[in-house]
Amino acid sequence: MKKVIASVLEFVSKYKSYIIIVIILITSCISLILENNKNTNSFSINDNELVKKEELIAIYITGEVNDPGVYYIEDGMRLNDIVELCGGFKDTADLSEINLAEKLNDSDKIFIPKIVSDNYEEINLEEKNNDSGKININTANKTQLKELDGIGDTLADNIIKYRNNSKFKSIEDILNVDGIGQAKYEKIKEYICI
Repeated sequence: MKKVIASVLEFVSKYKSYIIIVIILITSCISLILENNKNTNSFSINDNELVKKEELIAIYITGEVNDPGVYYIEDGMRLNDIVELCGGFKDTADLSEINLAEKLNDSDKIFIPKIVSDNYEEINLEEKNNDSGKININTANKTQLKELDGIGDTLADNIIKYRNNSKFKSIEDILNVDGIGQAKYEKIKEYICI
């Protein structure tokens, strides 16, 4: 037994530097393996549930939501779920083309559009333009303008574009709109007001 111990001690003293290097390498390898296991089994918190990190997907939501940004969610969630996470829709959100049941995929970008109007003032102009039954060319929406004889989509858009830059000060100012000449003015002048 003493011979075995003596030969081990002799071996250790002879190869001491090699043994230290081997011990350092083994320790480093074990440390790396443990760190790698720790990273692959790490957890993230999502709605108070523990979810494995590799099971999360990233979704970018912008537009008319209260808190836009990138969200890490569980695979298989729906658009409605992420809308709830980001604080819901703003009042100005246009939901006419939105499918809240849409299943989300990793790297999806979701844009919630804003309600669009030809003219901001038109939002509150459901009522008649005035008591006389005439169409107010400063406030009428596109549909109302198209009720005028000879006014179609293009001319209605031109009227709206003109008044967005400069309000009509008299009904004769409609002659400044592209596409409206004296003949067309004569047809509509009895039916318009400002």
